Amino acid sequence: MERLQIHRVSVADQVAGILRQRILAGELRSGTALPEVSLSSALGVSRNTLREAVRILALEGLLKRDIHRGVSVSHLSIADVREIYHLRRMLEIPAVYAADEPTGEILEKMRALVDEYESAVHARDWVLAVNVDLQFHSSLIHFHRNNRLETFYQKLVGELRMGMVLVDRVHDDPGGLIPVHREIYELLAAGKLKKCAALLSKHLDDSEFRLRGIVSRYAELREVRTGT
Repeated sequence: MERLQIHRVSVADQVAGILRQRILAGELRSGTALPEVSLSSALGVSRNTLREAVRILALEGLLKRDIHRGVSVSHLSIADVREIYHLRRMLEIPAVYAADEPTGEILEKMRALVDEYESAVHARDWVLAVNVDLQFHSSLIHFHRNNRLETFYQKLVGELRMGMVLVDRVHDDPGGLIPVHREIYELLAAGKLKKCAALLSKHLDDSEFRLRGIVSRYAELREVRTGT
């Protein structure tokens, strides 16, 4: 019985991975309905397995389940963006000031993430770029030394993942984001926490502004498609 359970969860993870990739690649757009019967048939899995995959992606903020409308790809509202970035500022900026004695291990990890981010942007692999970007910012939360806070932050940024992929894909100068991340790392490593916090604050302002623009544009497109 235990082995069957492990196998079923493994398949659900694989299904979640397939759907996650399609969502982040833009193949499944915000608001797209995912009928359970047809989708489970197309993927060749049981409805129970699909439900488990949906549960995984719902926890990541990529899918949402409505009692009346079923499962659909999540979409952010302007209010969602405002709340998320308000919380990011509350968590990330104090985290910088808490990094008074950063370990060599965490700094090395952040430096490697900046290099990986640069490679992803040059390759125009926006899904990877966003994943690395969020890992970089998640590393800042480590300085709070609070495991529950890190778990909360992962849920928070999970809701941003799809929107940030769209932002990077249409960014007029995605390469310009590379030196910003590198400078945040360098200021942190040099112990210049006040300057680092100021740069991070500006970076978050810019990111929120761009995401709001994307969210507004997609909301207008949905209204055109639905005639509302």
